[in-house]
Amino acid sequence: MSFPIQNNLQWLRLLLATQVLVEHAAVEMGQWTPPVLANFPGVPAFFFVSGFLIYSAYCHSPGVQYCRNRLLRLFPALLFVALGGAAVALYAHGVGDLARHPLTYASWISAQVTLGQAYNPGHFRDVGNGVINGSLWTITTEILFYLAVPAIVALERRVRFLVPMLVSASFALYALGPSLWQQPIYRDKTIYDILALTPVVWGWMFGLGILAVQHFGSFRKYIGPVAILAVLVIPMMWSGQGLVWGASGNRLGLAYFLVYAALILGFAFATRYVPLRMDLSYGIYVWHMPIINALLVSVALAHSFVLALGLTVMMAAVSWFLVEEPALRLKKTSLLAANGKEAA
Repeated sequence: MSFPIQNNLQWLRLLLATQVLVEHAAVEMGQWTPPVLANFPGVPAFFFVSGFLIYSAYCHSPGVQYCRNRLLRLFPALLFVALGGAAVALYAHGVGDLARHPLTYASWISAQVTLGQAYNPGHFRDVGNGVINGSLWTITTEILFYLAVPAIVALERRVRFLVPMLVSASFALYALGPSLWQQPIYRDKTIYDILALTPVVWGWMFGLGILAVQHFGSFRKYIGPVAILAVLVIPMMWSGQGLVWGASGNRLGLAYFLVYAALILGFAFATRYVPLRMDLSYGIYVWHMPIINALLVSVALAHSFVLALGLTVMMAAVSWFLVEEPALRLKKTSLLAANGKEAA
């Protein structure tokens, strides 16, 4: 279940985070981007890669070490960006707003660093696009998946074909949920909208990542050719629609997603390894919307697309050097260390 330590997954995650940054900045600031960018969406790819990496991480370092490592990777930077998001709200409302609404700020920051990333107080809905850090709904989904992995590993020992069954059930809900639940149950949110904040809906993407790492040894030698063959179906990017061929945005079709996953594995494991000295992908992902919203608040800078990109990368670097890298040094073991023999 191990894979080579010398891979380009860090570069891949950086490219995926940059795709999300560019797409969101373009939408919020009225800029044009090549339509092909939407054919390589960051969120579904992140879910697939998380299934691949996190399942493997738990198998190599189960129990307390797994929990410790996940906490150190996610939450220091999450707290840092939550404080940054609160600063954006104070920039919009004035510093005195904290004294007038302390519970609002405290509850929002608490939600951001637990499992309430989708929580959006009404008091903040006049800030920027109305949601200070709306992209963090995926962090909720990721954390819930992290919590589910130990149970999946334990149940696999008793239930044969557990992961394929979970993938099938999740895809069925992904496909049928919008039609089954159309009536709002809370404000304008349906049952499906709520489930879409969890791996229940997106779990099939994580699950395919799990299957990829489980069978990595069997198909490793085919990764390169499969990725090349996948290029032959690129026409789906222009014509693909629906639950099978859909090739744009987060709601990808199954066939296109399988091709996309093959391209991901090909990029990560069948291209020449190029080391990346710092990992800015997480920082770019969590910081881009607070930066964009801060610029939207500054009306004169509301269309500063390039500035949004530059400031996001700058804050990602600050997050890496001051928060993320020091926290990662505290990890007891890492997946890279566990795979060291494979790379040798």
